[in-house]
Amino acid sequence: MVVELVLLGAECPEERAFAGSIGAAAGGELFARVVTGAMFDAGAGRCQVTAIPPDADANMLLTAVKEAVERDSRLLVVYLGGQFTWDVRRRRPVLVTAGSGRDNAHGRGLAWDWVVSALAHGAGAARGESLLVVDAVVGAEAWASAAFDAVGVRLWGRLQPYAPPRWGRSGSAGAVTGVGAVTATAGGFSALLDQAVRQGLPGQPAVLDPAALHSTLEARDTPGSRWLGPPAASRLLLRNRAVLRGVLRETSGEQPYGSD
Repeated sequence: MVVELVLLGAECPEERAFAGSIGAAAGGELFARVVTGAMFDAGAGRCQVTAIPPDADANMLLTAVKEAVERDSRLLVVYLGGQFTWDVRRRRPVLVTAGSGRDNAHGRGLAWDWVVSALAHGAGAARGESLLVVDAVVGAEAWASAAFDAVGVRLWGRLQPYAPPRWGRSGSAGAVTGVGAVTATAGGFSALLDQAVRQGLPGQPAVLDPAALHSTLEARDTPGSRWLGPPAASRLLLRNRAVLRGVLRETSGEQPYGSD
C-alpha cells in the first residue's frame, strides 16, 4: 500500500454548544476526494481510505489511528475534524463526540494528546511518513492554550475559533441561529484545499506539497484562523493543474488571446 488516509470526522449534532462539529464528516470526505484525485505518484487506485462514522465514540476513533499506525504504507494521513472543547482538570483539548453534553464532553471525547501519542509512537516505522491534518473549530479555552503547538508529530491544518450561540436550536441541516451564534464549522480547510487544487497555482511547481500550498490557503482564508504547520518535505504530493493546463496549451499549439 502506498498511501493510507484515515478520516476522523466527529460530529455532535445533539448539543447546540457543539454545532461547530457539524460538517466534519463531509470535510473528511472532501479531503479524501481532493487527495486521491490529485495524488502525484499514487492515485485513487493506490490509496486506502478508511472513514470512521461521524457518530463513533472516542475508543473507535483512537483504535482506527492505532491500527493504521501498525500497517505498512509509504504515507499515512490522519484527517481529524470536528470541534475541540477544553478538559479543565487535565488541561488538554478534547474532540467532542456524538452524544456529548457540556458537562461530560471532556470525558466522552477524543483527547488531542491521545492522537498525537499514537502517531508519535508509530514514527520511524517501515511505513514512512505520518501526517496529522487538523480541520476543526475550537472553543475559547482550548483556543487560548498552546497545546496545538510543537506537538512532536508532522502536522498541517487549520483551527478556527468558535463560540456557541446564546440561544437557538439546531435545524434539520444542523444550522444554529441566535444572538451571538458563530457560523464557523469544521471542514473549512478541506474547502480551501479543494479550491486551490481544482484551480491550480500558477507560478508554483508542477508538484505541490503542503509547504507549497500553505501560504496560498492561508492567504485565501478568513481572518482569525490559526494555521498549523506545514511540515517540510512531505510525501503528500499533489499535481498542480495550472502547470498541466499550460503544458497542454503548448502541446496543442493554442495561441493566447489577442495574438495573430
